[in-house]
Amino acid sequence: MPEITLFEESIRRKGFWVPEFEVRIDGASLPRNVVRDVISVTYHDNIKEIDGFDMVVNNWDATRLNFKYIGGGTDSRIFDPCRKVQVLMGYSGRLTLMCQGHVKTLEPDFPGGGAPTLSVRGVNLLDSFRKKQNTRAWTQKKDSEIAEDIGFLSDTASGKEKVTIRTSDSAKNSEPQIDYVAQENQYDIDFLLSRARQRGYVVTYDEAKKEIYFGPSNRKGKAIPISFVLEWGKSLMDFKPTLTVVNQVRSVTVHGWNRNTRKAIEEKVTLDDPRFGTNLDIHQMILDCNPRDEIVVSEPVFTPQQARERAFAILTDRSNDAVKATGTTVGLPDLRAGVNVQIQGLGPRFSGRYFVTETTHSIGEGGYTTRFSARRENPGGVSAI
Repeated sequence: MPEITLFEESIRRKGFWVPEFEVRIDGASLPRNVVRDVISVTYHDNIKEIDGFDMVVNNWDATRLNFKYIGGGTDSRIFDPCRKVQVLMGYSGRLTLMCQGHVKTLEPDFPGGGAPTLSVRGVNLLDSFRKKQNTRAWTQKKDSEIAEDIGFLSDTASGKEKVTIRTSDSAKNSEPQIDYVAQENQYDIDFLLSRARQRGYVVTYDEAKKEIYFGPSNRKGKAIPISFVLEWGKSLMDFKPTLTVVNQVRSVTVHGWNRNTRKAIEEKVTLDDPRFGTNLDIHQMILDCNPRDEIVVSEPVFTPQQARERAFAILTDRSNDAVKATGTTVGLPDLRAGVNVQIQGLGPRFSGRYFVTETTHSIGEGGYTTRFSARRENPGGVSAI
C-alpha cells in the first residue's frame, strides 16, 4: 500500500463529510426503522486478539411504552445471538467491510435517567474456529511451516468458512527448526497466537481476502508499507506517546537443554546485535540508564540457534515497548492493526514510523473517528522528520 496523506485519502473518498455505516443481519440490511434506533457503531481490532464489533441501539418505544428489541415485539429477535452480522463503515457511497462475525452478547441498560438502550456485541468469524480443540505435534519444523501445515482454519460445524494462513518467506528462511512443538488441547487460532508471541510475531487478519498473516511486523525483511501519514495539528486530533525505560533490559539470556548432546544451552543476545534495525536511538538511551540483564530459564529450546532466536524475540518485544502511543484521527476504514503509520510534527524523538497494534473505529453523534494504539518502530535511529 503506498504512503497516503489524509488530503489524498479525502480525494479518494470524496471528502470526510458524510460518515455512514451499514449493518447486515444474515445478508440483509437492517430495516430503516431499526437503523434510526442505532446510536453508535464501533469496530475494534488488536494484533493479539480476535476483532469484534459493538452497537448501541435505542430500546424504548415511546408510542407503545414498551421495549423494542427485548419486549417480544416484531423486532425482538433481530439481534438474537449467533446471527451472522456484517459491519461496514466509511463515507457516503464508499463503505468498507470492517468485520464479518456473529452476535455473541446482548446487554440491556435500564438507566435511572434517559431511555433504555441495548448493547449488541459480536466477534469476528474466526471465533467460530474455537469450536474444536486439537492435540497434535510437529517435529523438526519451523514456526512458519507449522502455521502453513495448519493450512486452513475451518468451521468444524459447517465447514463453510475457511481462512488461508499466509507467512513471510524471508522470515521462514531465518527461523530455526524446532525439535518438537505440541498443540495440547488448544484451538487452532489460539495456538497460532501463542506461537506468534513466542517468536515476537504478529497475527493479523485481512477480512476482504479471508487471510491470516502469521509473521514479523516487518514483512519480507523490510518495513510494512506505510498506510497513512498523520501530522500533529493537521490530521491528528490528539496523540499521546509514552517513552519509558522501566522493564527495559540490555540483554536476554535463554537457558535450555540439548537432548542430543545432553548438555546445557546458554545463549545471550544484546542490544548491539546487528540484526536490530529500528529505534537505535532508543537503544542508546536504554544503555545510558544502566539497564538490567534478563535471564530466561523456562523456555522449551533444544538447540543453540533456537535459544538465540528466542532471546532475540524477547529483546525485540521489550525494546519495541520503549515508545508506545495512542492517537485519534478522522475515521479511516483502512487504518487497522498490523499496518504502519508515519507520525510527523512531534520532533525527532517522537516522530517517525509506528506499528499499529490496536484500533477502535466509532460512528456516533460525534461523527466518525479512529482511535489507535501503536509502538514506535522507526528504521535506524532518530527520525529525520
